[in-house]
Amino acid sequence: MALARIRQFTREQGFGIIDDPEHGELSFDFEACDFEPEAGDEVEVLEVGKRWDGKLKAKRVRCPAKPRKG
Repeated sequence: MALARIRQFTREQGFGIIDDPEHGELSFDFEACDFEPEAGDEVEVLEVGKRWDGKLKAKRVRCPAKPRKG
């Protein structure tokens, strides 16, 4: 499985964008992550769903290099 990369994340807004080799550009919410996300993190997208407008969204994201948030 090729890793995706977080392109941008804004903590204040609680969401960001992931560049995924399989699905392309995915939005994600802070709650989808089991770690503290930052731009540049290499991540695994574990679950993909659809947003209200039909575009794809990452529903579960994991970062192998970072500890899980408590």
